[in-house]
Amino acid sequence: MTTDATEARYTALLQVCQDPLLILDGERIVDAVSGSAGWLKPEQLKGKVLSDFLAEDLLVQVRSLIERARQESAPVQHEYQLRPEHLPELRALGLHEALWYRGSWMVTAAGEIVWSARDITAQKKLERKLSHQAQRDPLTGAYNRRALAPVLEVSVAQALRYDGASSLLLIDIDGFSNINEQHGWDAGDQVLQHTVSELHRLKRTADFVSRYSDDQLVMVLPETNHEQAMLAGERMRSAVEALEIPYPTGNLNWTVSVGVASALNLEDDAVSVLRRAHEHLLIAQHSGANRVEGEAL
Repeated sequence: MTTDATEARYTALLQVCQDPLLILDGERIVDAVSGSAGWLKPEQLKGKVLSDFLAEDLLVQVRSLIERARQESAPVQHEYQLRPEHLPELRALGLHEALWYRGSWMVTAAGEIVWSARDITAQKKLERKLSHQAQRDPLTGAYNRRALAPVLEVSVAQALRYDGASSLLLIDIDGFSNINEQHGWDAGDQVLQHTVSELHRLKRTADFVSRYSDDQLVMVLPETNHEQAMLAGERMRSAVEALEIPYPTGNLNWTVSVGVASALNLEDDAVSVLRRAHEHLLIAQHSGANRVEGEAL
């Protein structure tokens, strides 16, 4: 095959490539195609060196990956994110939103480096959405029981390790089954949704709200001692008692009972704190409901 034919084939391959592609001589770009990346302007990249437009942390990664590809004589891959606020030079080239790429690097026999980049932003967004759905209760938007476990474990462990505080509220909607029976399941759903909304309105940024069961919610209170947690529980109880939902079968009013427990002893863990909160909740329910019960300190 003649040199002209080889170059023609090379040019055709670059033109049909759907992924952005850079050809490097050392760290200098000698050729580039934008592929499906409409924001990329290849003509502005040619002649630049990597340090002209890559942030320092990404530049270090890319150099390491190229060296690996050279040593292994095989392509290497790595996922990375380009953010315009961190890469002003790339913003000038047309990057206006954060994008995820799966990069592949290969060193040719002639020593040139081929860097291809596949846009995986849509995949990352889907993964994040599925992860969100896996950790959230679809009815209330609160975190679910699966998401609660590691958060509570970390909160209790940190409190004990650093001689701090961590508390938990176990909140039960009083007479929830009666609400469903008298007004229908939709009424019960609305009661849950409004209760969670009220908890979110009252919680601090670091607090964590989770749906624990059909009619029970948990709020993890990091760096909160038992006295503070009892006050927080009373605020929640009082706020929910004041709620009212207009409903075809009659306005809905309801109350909650709250069991409060705190990490108090070195032997405590997430399981023991949650168990004591449940014990205190039972006391609240058996004492007439619509009340807050906690540790006997």
